[in-house]
Parts: sequence; structure tokens; C-alpha cells
Amino acid sequence: MEAERARLFVGLPAPVGVVDVVRGAQVSLLVGAGWRHTPVERLHVTLAFIGEVSQGSLETARESVVGLEGAQGGVPELDGFLFLPAPSRARVVALGFHDPEQVFEGLYEELMGRLESAGVMKREGRAFRPHLTIARSRRPVEVGPMSDVPRSVFSVESMCLYRSELRREGPVYTVVERIALSRS
Repeated sequence: MEAERARLFVGLPAPVGVVDVVRGAQVSLLVGAGWRHTPVERLHVTLAFIGEVSQGSLETARESVVGLEGAQGGVPELDGFLFLPAPSRARVVALGFHDPEQVFEGLYEELMGRLESAGVMKREGRAFRPHLTIARSRRPVEVGPMSDVPRSVFSVESMCLYRSELRREGPVYTVVERIALSRS
């Protein structure tokens, strides 16, 4: 009998205060067919995509996240659109951040240090770039906004280990563990 496996990632849930800004940004996009807006309940900043793991690794990942309870949170600001990989051939539309206190980078480094030492995962080859995905397309398309995104505080108050189940209608995220972060 095959052991149960789980598809995991660690993320920072979007605070309620940015929902209206995200909805406004989604509406302002000049997008065609094939684009899907990210539903509010799935909004988050990914710190680490762990991938599919065994039940034992799930528990180790959970312990790694719990070990960060009380780590430094903060208040970066949303800072405009990102079109990934480029505006002329975007598959992802996201919002970037102004983060002079490097809240995201600090949490990423602490988390990755724990996950790597525990043998759960290794860092990706590309640099960490915090962003909030607001829309996706299956194929690369040129895209642009009709307006700017107003600056808005993204209060980083908690971190979650999520289980992701892929379904035809879109992924379903379940919180496995949520920890509180300290406020700056």
C-alpha cells in the first residue's frame, strides 16, 4: 500500500485590508480570454513551494514552520504590477512590494534555513521575489493595466503551511499549520 502524500507550500496569507485593492487591480487589467483571477481565499505570498512529500516530511515541514512562531512580521506595501515573465508574454500577473525593512527576505531566509537543515527541500536556483499573484493564463499573452495600484499596507502577521489539492476547478488550499508573527 502506497503511503499518503501531500503537496505543500508555505505562504503569508493576504490580510483583509488588501482585498479591495486586489479586486480593483484585477478589474483594471486589460486581459483577454484565458485569464483567471485569483480568488480572494487563495491570495498569499509564497515563501517556499515544497512540493509533494510523504507524511513524515509533512510533519517535519510543520515543525520547521512552528519553530518560527514569533519571528518578525512587518508592514511592506503593495507597489504596482508585475507581469511574469514579461509584459509581452505574461502568464502571471502579480503585485510587487516596497519592502525596505526586508520583511519577506528575512522570513524567507529563516524558513529556508530550517527546511533545508531538516532535509525537506532545497532552494530554487532563481532568486526569491516576493509577489502576490492576482491572475494567471495558460498561455503567454501581452497584458497591461488600465490604472496604477494604490499603495496599500500588506500587514504580515502570520505564516501558514498549506496543503494544496489540485482540482479541475482550481486548487484548494487547506491550512495545515498557522503561526503568529511578531509585529514590528
